[in-house]
Amino acid sequence: MITLTLLHPIQSIPVQNWSFEQEPVIRIGRSTDNHVILYSAVVSRHHVELRQVGSQWEIVNLGANGTYLDGKRITQVPIQDGVIIRLARSGPNIQIHIGPSASTASQNLAGENTVAQRIKSRTEDNGGKSMNGGKSMHSAPARDGTLSSTTNQLTSESSEAPTPARLPATVVDEEGSPAPELRLAETEEPTGRLSDDPSEEFLFCQNSGQPLRVLKTLVEYQVVKTLKDDGFGVTQVVWRNGQSLLLKTLSSAWVNQPRALEIFQRQAKPLLQLSHPGIPRFIDYFSLEGHPYLITEWVHGQDLSQRVAKQGPLSKDEAIATLLQVCDVLDYLHHQSPPFIHQNIQPESLIQRPSAFNPYTIAVVGFASLNELAIGSQLAASGYLAPEQKQGHPIPASDLYALGTTLVYLLTGKDPSEFYAHREQGFRLYPEYIPNLAPGMVTIIRKLTSPHPDDRYRNAGEVAEALGQLIES
Repeated sequence: MITLTLLHPIQSIPVQNWSFEQEPVIRIGRSTDNHVILYSAVVSRHHVELRQVGSQWEIVNLGANGTYLDGKRITQVPIQDGVIIRLARSGPNIQIHIGPSASTASQNLAGENTVAQRIKSRTEDNGGKSMNGGKSMHSAPARDGTLSSTTNQLTSESSEAPTPARLPATVVDEEGSPAPELRLAETEEPTGRLSDDPSEEFLFCQNSGQPLRVLKTLVEYQVVKTLKDDGFGVTQVVWRNGQSLLLKTLSSAWVNQPRALEIFQRQAKPLLQLSHPGIPRFIDYFSLEGHPYLITEWVHGQDLSQRVAKQGPLSKDEAIATLLQVCDVLDYLHHQSPPFIHQNIQPESLIQRPSAFNPYTIAVVGFASLNELAIGSQLAASGYLAPEQKQGHPIPASDLYALGTTLVYLLTGKDPSEFYAHREQGFRLYPEYIPNLAPGMVTIIRKLTSPHPDDRYRNAGEVAEALGQLIES
């Protein structure tokens, strides 16, 4: 038996595992035809293979960004039990266990079976039993985020695609409030409030979980409260079948404007096709009397603007760990056909999940941005937006620009607009004049925030690789 364990990017604790008994070759990468799928901007479609040669196993690198062992790039090496490899300089860490100890090592880890474990058993003459006797024991996340033992039946009929490396996302909220109907521990009682503030009104019944007050009903969604109305878009809490969700729509001033409707619809419909552990799940899109509505998962946590305001700037390593996760999301979005441009990357759109068991501790929100409506407004003058986006022409490189300005805020606690100036290269952000910024970080931010898109990094994967090298240095 060979067991692979994905380690948390910060705490290095086990997050997910995969066990294999009869596969002579195990492939790891970003493509869905791998045995183990890893969402990461620096991981190649087919990044690394583990090959059985006689009674031994070996690691064979396939990825353009390399595979690393003890900090050294490898090409082909034998596997030692318990070894940890890293995919690219800044990619995920995988621990490998071989032999009888692998079964013990895989216990109490969160994980899901891949197609290589679920596909036909190769022992069809054995009464329909699977290759390991019919069952695979592993741990799965409980409702409160802890791990509980579960048993999964391996059948000979399954032909699903491999399950990507992720856990069910903690439900997080773009407004930074904990979900009223979720229990963080079995001993806690739901309060029915949107926050822990005792002065906060009760919105849900403590016994049934149903709304105490309904503002209006839209199809099957009951609107409970308006969280935000910035003059362009509205965010509301809605309830359906025991679940609290978020509803996004246009503000009343824009709902009858054809361009606003076109922008909202153009951005909302593709969201329903997205599936990535670093973004919320988009559930429904519908229109009533010409009014568009988007329903999305409610993600709870504290956005990074709130965290920095309360706790101060992030350390270099914390900021890099955050940006690496955002790079993964942008790499996924920009590889859609056509590329999906987020258009709203900034600290307020990055929410820190409370769960330590999810490898994506950062959730990227703020989709269905209406920045295109805000040209000439204070929002368009924000220091986070790329010059071409302010002119109404967003491109994937615009999201990369916003990574640089977001990095400035995370490291300084100051709005990036404070560091724009007219100097030797005209009007732009000059990171070299930011106090206490490491030279390597200055180089990365300067390239990200170049006024000319062609001078920025080519893609999010390149940004992640540069940040990973900065960690090593």
